Amino acid sequence: MTRDELQDAAVGRLERSKRLICQWATGTGKSNIVLKFLRKHPDFNCLILVPEQNNIQNWYDEFIKFNVLYDKVQVVCYASFHKYKDTKWDLLVFDEMPHVDTEKRLAICKAVSGEYVLALGAVITWEERKSIEDVYGKYDLSWLSMSKAIEMGILPSPTVIIYHMKVPTVYEQKYNALQRKVEKAKEAYDRNPAKYNHTAMLRAGCERKRFLGSIKGYAIKDLCNQLESKGKRFLCFCSSIKQAERIGGDHAFTSKTPTSMKLLDKFNNHEIDSLYVVGKLIEGQNLKDIDCGVIGQLGGTHRITVQSVGRIMRSNKPIIYAPIFDGTKDEDFLSTLIDNVPRNCIKHYKF
Repeated sequence: MTRDELQDAAVGRLERSKRLICQWATGTGKSNIVLKFLRKHPDFNCLILVPEQNNIQNWYDEFIKFNVLYDKVQVVCYASFHKYKDTKWDLLVFDEMPHVDTEKRLAICKAVSGEYVLALGAVITWEERKSIEDVYGKYDLSWLSMSKAIEMGILPSPTVIIYHMKVPTVYEQKYNALQRKVEKAKEAYDRNPAKYNHTAMLRAGCERKRFLGSIKGYAIKDLCNQLESKGKRFLCFCSSIKQAERIGGDHAFTSKTPTSMKLLDKFNNHEIDSLYVVGKLIEGQNLKDIDCGVIGQLGGTHRITVQSVGRIMRSNKPIIYAPIFDGTKDEDFLSTLIDNVPRNCIKHYKF
């Protein structure tokens, strides 16, 4: 099936079931399902929930680009969802649906009705699906993984280059201490699975992951310098705001960037050729003419890695660079990457 055929099929499923979850890889055109549905139903009033303020204009730009009427459409952030209690909509859309899976937002859902409800996301867990089904009833599910989309030719086949490194001797003791901290936290949680022990275990794991990312600065910088020297347009996913600012300078695109949208516009207008981003800030953004990307620290979950890779996959011939430390938790994090692309796309090198 082509991309258009898949989208048309999803529209048909939504019309029949009235409840649809589209768990499609980034770049496969989930937003077009909404556009095509509303083109068929121009009189429908529609509410679209998005993660960030920056995402709102993206949706309106899509309506304009594809000549779809949007006078009855409202696009708002999840943070403003509470303002829409006791409203009724013909079409209710949860963009990046996992953002609605909080106790407070699910409570708001109970006071917002939709004749048709569409949930979109690249990675949606069974728990998140159950949460929204508890409110709106059983959903039909359309699933398209990144690897399947690549095999079908809907997404381009990437080149994934894994650079294997060793933890510098000066940092080994610190890493080992963090590893022991995680193990002790896990043992405490196994003995007593209380919420505070679970939180402590997660914090210890995050501290270890952040440390691994922080000591890769030299490798990340070297990779980015090579890309800059070749005139490549790229994204670099950093492990912290501090790292993004240190390596990327005035190209750092973080929650502390006061003029983030202007910086994004400069990238899309080819005034600059690189962005150094952190976390989910880039989620849902339209990025033009990307050549490649560096993932400085792979995520601890498939969702984090898939979101990062999905941005780089906007390229016609995407190349993804990922430095990892052998003999560390990085080897487990690597599975979140290699499980989502065909194995023949992956190459391994020593850094």
